[in-house]
Amino acid sequence: MKHILRQAALTFVSFAFLYAALGALSFLIFPDSTSEAQRDFQNAERTLYMTVPKYVFLGRSVLNSAGEKAILVGASNTGVGFIQRSIQSKLPCAMVSNLAVGGANISEMKQVVDLVHEVQRVADRPSNTFVIGVWFGMFVDSDVKYSDPDRNRGETDIDLERYRYGFYRRAPEGPVALLPANWLDAGVLVIRPILVIEKIAREVRTSISLLLTGRKSAQRDEAEREIAAMSERDKKKALDYWTEAMGKKDEISLGQAKLLSDSIEALLRSGERVVLIDLPIPAWHRDASPFQRSYEKAFTDISRQFDGQPNFVSMSMSDLSNEQDYSDEVHAKRHLANIWSDRLANVLNSFMCRVPPEKARVSLRGSDQSHAETHH
Repeated sequence: MKHILRQAALTFVSFAFLYAALGALSFLIFPDSTSEAQRDFQNAERTLYMTVPKYVFLGRSVLNSAGEKAILVGASNTGVGFIQRSIQSKLPCAMVSNLAVGGANISEMKQVVDLVHEVQRVADRPSNTFVIGVWFGMFVDSDVKYSDPDRNRGETDIDLERYRYGFYRRAPEGPVALLPANWLDAGVLVIRPILVIEKIAREVRTSISLLLTGRKSAQRDEAEREIAAMSERDKKKALDYWTEAMGKKDEISLGQAKLLSDSIEALLRSGERVVLIDLPIPAWHRDASPFQRSYEKAFTDISRQFDGQPNFVSMSMSDLSNEQDYSDEVHAKRHLANIWSDRLANVLNSFMCRVPPEKARVSLRGSDQSHAETHH
């Protein structure tokens, strides 16, 4: 028995040593960002965290700061369409972070806002400016949106990350935290060796995919998106897809619209600022979709609800609907993303930094500026 116990102890010590060594090695390969209150979570693939939902969930403690912050939330068109480093270079008074999660609906967007609040002191919340990018595809109920067979119905990608490493547990009333938010960084430190193993496994799969198909991923890279064009067949498939994805109705979820309104009201009540952006989509999609009309009404109603409040501004870029500027039915190409980013930087400079638009360090060309529809 003594021999067995001794052997078990040695095995445990050896495993603990290897686990700690792997964790230490991870800091050499994937050092933590030294930036404070600022991070581009869209770069998740190049980090230890690999995916945006995982990066947002595990890396959000960087937003625990009293300094002025512009925090972008929304779906993938917010992630692709607003270039964090470009906006940051034109916004001297605040730190910019892009926490947009691909495929998010309004419910998941609100989860991201709540995750940010979890790691912040209540007294620091007035330093937040939440930039909320929306379009009709985000106004779908979670039970419809998240109904994959590999997850519990209604669980978002953020929910999956809550449960993945045991930081939360499922309960009838929803996710219950097992690790206090102020211990988040310690929890991430403990699981870093696991993250390294997952990262290595993904890199192996990517290498095999490159060998077999000549591509690292099914996703287009930036250069491929820039030259992409949609055929009439592609457009029909996209319209059919969104009809299915939205629940085969002809209008957006009013429950999701109410949730957006309630979320904005709560942010304003806590002293935070909100920039609500009506994100453009190509004209062919906007004009053909049965959901656009109810979406536009909801956006207008919500904007009017908060018009006149000093901490709220709504912004539309509806003039930017040229089909050739989009890689598909919703995502802006890089050259258009530069314009989106300039427009947002211009609004943020006026809203947060109190810099007059004509003095903001933003390159808006000709009609790009004159056609911007910004409502205070």
